[in-house]
Amino acid sequence: MKHLFPPSTAVSAPARIETWQHVHDHITAQGPAYLLQALRTLTTHTNHAPLSTLEASLDWIEQNFPKARKGVHPRPDLRQPLEAYKKWRADLVRSLKIATGARAAEQERKSRMDGWAGLLAAVMLHTRDGGLIHAAEAGGLTRLADVARRAGVEPRQLADAHALERLESAFVTPSDRGGVRNALRILAKYAFIPELAALLPEAPLPELPKLREAHALPDNVETVIAEMVHRAATGRDEVSGKDSDRVGPARRERFFAALRHHLRQLPHCPVDLDRGYMQPVSDLASVNDVSALFALDHVKATIRRTEAVEHLPETLSQGSAYSYYADLLVVLARNGLLDDEFVRQVKSSQFLKDGRELSNGMRHKTRIWCEALLNDKQRERRFRNMHRILQAKAEEILESARADGRDPFDTTADALTIQELSLVRALGTAAAAAAIEYAGRPIRLSNVLNLRLRGSRANFHRPGPDRPDHSFFLAAAETKSGKEEPPSLLRAELYGPQVIEWYLRRVRPLFPHADENIHLFPAVETPDRPLGKDTFDPWFQRAAAEAGLPMTFHQWRHGYATLLLDESWDNLQIAADMLGNTLTVCDRSYAWIDKKKLYAAGQNKMIARARGGVRA
Repeated sequence: MKHLFPPSTAVSAPARIETWQHVHDHITAQGPAYLLQALRTLTTHTNHAPLSTLEASLDWIEQNFPKARKGVHPRPDLRQPLEAYKKWRADLVRSLKIATGARAAEQERKSRMDGWAGLLAAVMLHTRDGGLIHAAEAGGLTRLADVARRAGVEPRQLADAHALERLESAFVTPSDRGGVRNALRILAKYAFIPELAALLPEAPLPELPKLREAHALPDNVETVIAEMVHRAATGRDEVSGKDSDRVGPARRERFFAALRHHLRQLPHCPVDLDRGYMQPVSDLASVNDVSALFALDHVKATIRRTEAVEHLPETLSQGSAYSYYADLLVVLARNGLLDDEFVRQVKSSQFLKDGRELSNGMRHKTRIWCEALLNDKQRERRFRNMHRILQAKAEEILESARADGRDPFDTTADALTIQELSLVRALGTAAAAAAIEYAGRPIRLSNVLNLRLRGSRANFHRPGPDRPDHSFFLAAAETKSGKEEPPSLLRAELYGPQVIEWYLRRVRPLFPHADENIHLFPAVETPDRPLGKDTFDPWFQRAAAEAGLPMTFHQWRHGYATLLLDESWDNLQIAADMLGNTLTVCDRSYAWIDKKKLYAAGQNKMIARARGGVRA
């Protein structure tokens, strides 16, 4: 096996920088040597993954080791103090820039006497001693200068036809767009100052669009959806012969938002052989028949896409998704673009049904299920012990095979029948997922299925030399709030770690690609993918039925919150944090628990008064 750190005497600077092994080789050959410690720490932080397997780029660093913001540690799971983390990250970035030559180029750009040097010098003249330009504004212009130098754009060229495109091509961090946008506005604000005007174009400076505006739909598409919204928002007064508004301005804007959301998701919807989605749309600008983009297959594809990314920041929540697609159906109906079958298929979406529940409060059917959980101690015991019950049922099948002389883990023979193998996988996977939800935290299903055991982005950890417990965490890019969440421990008192270790030892090896798959729950057929929701959902429901408590995974989360809030309504904030929902959503969904107790308390007071013999 190739050494992570080959002897420096055998190393020469590489011709290219693609992996962190290339960075290491370059620093070893040309220095500075102190940066090698940052690369050694990198191997520790990536569970000793070979440096040759890790992409060397600023994007990779930002994705896996984000910059600390507002004093919050972005990777508390690393057990590295925040100040040490910030210094290590800075050294890691420095080593990459040195190896790629970016640092030398950056220093050269900053020292270059070009139009930007003159412009920045002119800005400083009006910053000192209470000048017109505030020091903070002057600092923002430095970023614009750096980006423009990378793009090869001089100040006098800022109003050229493709200047903004060239600036955007030189962005290297997510914050570059906002920084450059603000800097251009500052320049436009002070363009009247003679020293600046002499270096800027005569034409007005352009305004860089916000990211949302940058994702604007093509003009031909916007024209069609404007017509569709008009038809949906107005009605014909057959008496007067005039059109009149059917909805207010706010509802009209919701119509626009629903149509735009669907269209923006379409280019991200790939071919799906299992569902017969064979003609995806890759380029909206080239579409001639815009109304065809609202065909049933396209709508179902964007609903699936919306569900797949719902847990990520800056995406629609499940409740909002229901509202968007409800409005979409209204617009399509008023434009004559759907029929009863279209509506039936869209409304069959469990994702949208659950979204309606979150929008309007808990559905009656789910509330009945939760009330039964509270009122039946046997159901509650099964709920709390679901992971242990499923473990026992799966183990019973494995032991039965062994008793028959069949080794379940003998890969050279069909030790388990297809039916046995399918049931063991279903029971074992559901047991491990229930252990995470009950003994850890009831996170969303998409987060459960994307827990990773290995690799640079591992977020499920077993005990080791530097950590005594089983734990998992969600990175900022995986949470609805867009914020890093602290690690959640699996409590042994709730029998979580025990079930997980059993699953890893007895069930996970029964998946064909378990050894090379980094996910806690590997896909059955695809080597590098997590288990899909379409596989997990029926498995979980089958396993729950086997345990004598039929339910969906969505009901599990409701059940957990119900038990927590029945303990005390003061736990509302805890329930919201545990579920990853807002206080408003939780209050709307579970208010019946508190009201039921309030009603009972009122009745008890009247009973006590009656027993006390108080007369009117």
